[in-house]
Amino acid sequence: MRRTVRGAVAATACTVVLATGLAACGTVKQLSAADKVSDAFGRITDGKNLKAELSFGATADEIMAFDKVASSKGEPMDRKTAELMAELKVSVAVSADKPLKDLDSFKNAQTSADPFNTLGQDPGFDVAYALAGKSGKSYAELRWVDGNFYLKADVDGIAQMAGKDAGELKDAAGAFPKVIQDAVAGKWVSVEGKTLKDLAEQAGKAAGSKPGGASAAPSVDPKVASGLVNTVKDVLSRNVTFEDKGKQDGADHIYVSAPAKALADDLLKSVKPVLKDVPGMEKLPGAAPTDVPDKKVGLDVFIKDGSVSAISFDLAQIDSKLPSDAHLPVKVTFSKDAAEAPKAPDGATKFAMSDFEEIVTSMMGSVGGNAKTGGKTAAAPLTAAQIKELTALGIPEAQIKLMNSSGMTYEQIKMLLDTTS
Repeated sequence: MRRTVRGAVAATACTVVLATGLAACGTVKQLSAADKVSDAFGRITDGKNLKAELSFGATADEIMAFDKVASSKGEPMDRKTAELMAELKVSVAVSADKPLKDLDSFKNAQTSADPFNTLGQDPGFDVAYALAGKSGKSYAELRWVDGNFYLKADVDGIAQMAGKDAGELKDAAGAFPKVIQDAVAGKWVSVEGKTLKDLAEQAGKAAGSKPGGASAAPSVDPKVASGLVNTVKDVLSRNVTFEDKGKQDGADHIYVSAPAKALADDLLKSVKPVLKDVPGMEKLPGAAPTDVPDKKVGLDVFIKDGSVSAISFDLAQIDSKLPSDAHLPVKVTFSKDAAEAPKAPDGATKFAMSDFEEIVTSMMGSVGGNAKTGGKTAAAPLTAAQIKELTALGIPEAQIKLMNSSGMTYEQIKMLLDTTS
């Protein structure tokens, strides 16, 4: 299958959700269908829990049939890959101690240069990401609960998906701390929020002591953000149409469509003046790329109990060269009240700052030949002059002493700092 089709799945799903919501919300209503969509998107965050799942709405046979017509060159897709694509789903579950729409982070995300980071900083906000099979098999899970981070991964399963063998990685894990060994073994591991903060502070100190060190991302002027949202709404109201298709499986079915190239041209032409003073946006093109199809594209919105329950988008629409009978639907489903709030798993192995130092020591063992896991081989104590020289490179004295006590010599620490600087 063409790389552009495969790589467009997540980006397309996010884009169509945003575009549909903005088109319906706050615009002059074209049809009663637009009212339904507007209200449905407005209610999607009125609960305390929300779960969204992204997957292909096609069987392995249908995916292989699509690949056959979409890939005029190159090797055809094998059945194993098609079965994997049909089976996989990506989910995001969020929860809060009050309605999601009332969280400060949700309100402030649109004025931040890093909206996803803004969402994660709300103290009343928990989130879980999962890569799994529709049959229930879990490949990877990430959770942020009560300010702490949790991770679990099926290393063998992920390696098999990539056509690799995880044996070498699992063997290498034996040289690292227990938390790494448990992670590779598919067990839950955790990092406390304080530990993450300490690591971030140390990284910030190191970066701040060097030219070009990392700096905080700037926030977008609220007036600019508001102007951008209003501009996008105006553009979408001119181009997007809503068609009520009646009922399907107990849900209201609304078809939302727009001329792709005309919409893209109008959007770029309209938002460019609004973003002219935003860093990095000076070179924003004034017209759509030539590969944007010059035809009408659309998506299906399904509404249950007044809220969006699913969105389906046919990826075949983004390639104007494909025949009209080629289809590859991507589906995003939403659940609110039935969604389970992310929870902290029991028995997770905790990652500590000492584990970080031990990992560094283990990695340096292959360079210097003396350092061993856990600092079992002692290194010569650092002199005051050596500590002064190393701290001048941007690493706190306490961390340098800990690295030394873990078994790293002056030469190994200096080599590591020179490599990462």
